[in-house]
Amino acid sequence: MATPRELYEKDMARNLRVHVIQTFATPSGVMLEVISSISFDFEAGVKYASVFIPSESEAPGVLGCYINDPQLLRQSEAGIVTESGFCDTDEKISSGDLLFSPQVLVYTPQVLSASTKQGIIQEAKARGLVLILRDGAYLSARFAAEKPMAFISHDSRDKDAIARSLAADLQKALCTVWYDEFSLIPGQSLRGSIERGLKECRKCILILSPNFLSNGGWTKAEFDSIFTREILEKSNIIIPVWHNISKEQVYEYSPRLLDKVGIPSSLPQNELIRRLLTAINHEERKRA
Repeated sequence: MATPRELYEKDMARNLRVHVIQTFATPSGVMLEVISSISFDFEAGVKYASVFIPSESEAPGVLGCYINDPQLLRQSEAGIVTESGFCDTDEKISSGDLLFSPQVLVYTPQVLSASTKQGIIQEAKARGLVLILRDGAYLSARFAAEKPMAFISHDSRDKDAIARSLAADLQKALCTVWYDEFSLIPGQSLRGSIERGLKECRKCILILSPNFLSNGGWTKAEFDSIFTREILEKSNIIIPVWHNISKEQVYEYSPRLLDKVGIPSSLPQNELIRRLLTAINHEERKRA
């Protein structure tokens, strides 16, 4: 499962962003480091503030500091001017020309009561700020909704041929997938993100191809991890998709994979997706 900090970074990665680490003293005397950011949305013509308050904090107290001194929200922007525009054209949009939105996004793992949230929101509104509080309850709901139903393990050389379109069509069918182009956050630990996806997913789709079978790196590590999880949990997690390979090639790679019903990639795309969805949701229907 992603951490609250990772979710914050993921959401804020949608736009160019600058940030500072600000220090606050909690009532217990602990010095708390809070991330305060300004994001530049050049398409919308606005910039907005966001704050991440870690779990050991007293979120209401920290938010009170920002509400009573809104300039704290703009410190990360001090002295920084950025420009956006299409290369080799005269289009230039300066961050200094963007309107400052009164909307402030606040992320904290601390669960706030409804009355506390409303009190903070109303206090901010009186100061001209529109707070969107994403507390522990909100983050838990996001984690549950974004937990991958399937992990797509593939060789990078098969992205254009099958992996990317398969991932996109599953997402369109409201099947959340862990797929590197969708799930990896810049600066995040590659190994940690992949291992977390493999542990959390309901099923793992293996796109078995000559490229996959010859890859002794990441795909082999992913296969070993998910195979070990099958043994540990005594459940069927792997869904093989056969892409331009023979039974003999699969047997040479892993004899046990021949015991699993595979889905040929030569099927029409809608039928391929239908079969994958059936396999992914099979255990869920059994529990129901």
